[in-house]
Amino acid sequence: MGYIHAFLDYLRTPKGRHDFIDYLRAVVIIIATIIVVRSGIDIVGSWIRAWFN
Repeated sequence: MGYIHAFLDYLRTPKGRHDFIDYLRAVVIIIATIIVVRSGIDIVGSWIRAWFN
C-alpha cells in the first residue's frame, strides 16, 4: 500500500506528471505501431494468398 501512496505523491509533483504523460505517450505510440505493422502484415498476407490461389 505504501508503494501506491509513494507513486501518487510522485504524480502530484510537476516532474511526476510530466514523466507520466511521457510514459502514456510512449504506450500510445507503441500500440499504434503494433496496429500499423499488424495491419500491414495482414494486407501483404492477403495479397500473397490471392496471388498463389
